[in-house]
Amino acid sequence: MKKISILTIISAMLTFSSCEEDLILGCTDSAATNFNELATEDANCLYFEDLIIGTWNGVSASFSMEISSEMMAILKMMDSEGFEEEYDTEMPTTEEGWDLFFETEFAETESLEGVVFQFDGSNLMVDFDGDIETTEYNFTTLTSFDLGLNSLAVPTFEVQTCTETELVLYGETYELEDDMTFFVTATFTK
Repeated sequence: MKKISILTIISAMLTFSSCEEDLILGCTDSAATNFNELATEDANCLYFEDLIIGTWNGVSASFSMEISSEMMAILKMMDSEGFEEEYDTEMPTTEEGWDLFFETEFAETESLEGVVFQFDGSNLMVDFDGDIETTEYNFTTLTSFDLGLNSLAVPTFEVQTCTETELVLYGETYELEDDMTFFVTATFTK
């Protein structure tokens, strides 16, 4: 009888211990940049707020703008000769042509070589080829930060990508005077 009860206890212990899950260390916070859905034990979560700290060298910036419906109407009412002189292209005659014109005419990509963004946790130092400006920044969500007073004309940046070697920021600004919204996507490397 004692043999059976000892064997039963050992068997039960083996059964319960084999049902335990293996511990998988990783970040269990889905808002973190290194979230691991398989992780069972939380360890070393990283956030854009932390990854962004450091010096980033400018690569390129893509600029575009959204034209108000009033401005579109004015452009479409121009005479073809004046339009061609102003925009150095033939005036579109179809809706598809106008769509293509608005997408390409008001978009451009420029080099950001010589531009440096340096984040220290609370201040952003921007170096435009030796012209240096420092402003405060504050993450308001997990992926975006507001800037203090600055000459960039972009009050908020959304972090689209932030790895150890690449940073991509997206921002927009509205100009009341021209009734246009401007968009910028800036790419940096370490």
